[in-house]
Amino acid sequence: MKRNIARIVFLVIAIACFGYVGWYYYDLKRTESDVSALSARMGSTGAAAVPGTDQTAPAPEDTEEEEEGQRVLYVLPDFEPLLDKNQNIIGWIAIEGTKVNYPVMQSVNGDSNYYLNHNFDQQEDKNGSLFLDDRCDVIKPTANLIIYGHHMRSGAMFGDLDNYKSESFYKAHPYIVFNSLYETGTWAVMAAFESKAYTDADIGFRYYDFIDPQTEKEFRNGVNNMKSLSMYDTGVDAVFGDRLITLSTCDYEEENGRFVVVAKKVAD
Repeated sequence: MKRNIARIVFLVIAIACFGYVGWYYYDLKRTESDVSALSARMGSTGAAAVPGTDQTAPAPEDTEEEEEGQRVLYVLPDFEPLLDKNQNIIGWIAIEGTKVNYPVMQSVNGDSNYYLNHNFDQQEDKNGSLFLDDRCDVIKPTANLIIYGHHMRSGAMFGDLDNYKSESFYKAHPYIVFNSLYETGTWAVMAAFESKAYTDADIGFRYYDFIDPQTEKEFRNGVNNMKSLSMYDTGVDAVFGDRLITLSTCDYEEENGRFVVVAKKVAD
């Protein structure tokens, strides 16, 4: 009797495991298929590029203009069909040599963690989406745009971001492309470092709170902290007034660990 019960328990566990694996790969394939379709609709704006190539879509001349002293923004044409599907999209990010080629979302319904487990179509998805910190803004751009994403073992989302732990990978892929709804952008990697989500009692540089420094001193302190934590010297620096982008994902080297890549905007 005990042996039969053990067999039944083992069978139930095996079925559950196979079911989980099957669902995991279903979600992965669905995500890859959906992103592929979105990328095709994006045209050139969704393609990774580096300065000096003709792959980066130039911003239309009328994407920004002055109207009675006010800054007026226009959505880049490639984003218009995606905005029709989901008003929460705020940009697109791509990194050559990785699987990173995704829309970037931002929750506007008060749930800052919504895109941790929802995809572009707002379906539940364990891969989640890449999403911008709710405190950041692409309309009146904050100095630093912080984008979060899961570290998926498949390499999906920011699963390949820790390739930047290797200096040789960095040297082969020193640029990130992030285009917001309103402007194109090429960003030079400035720092790559390990960090963590700190408790209130911890002492350390909270990169995730470095968003919109108001003084040159505050900006300089933040940049110095990030560069001092970097695993290698990229030779890229930033001064007050420069625009930064910070990519953050989980890192399993320590409890509540994070791996972070910071880049400076160098070209439209």
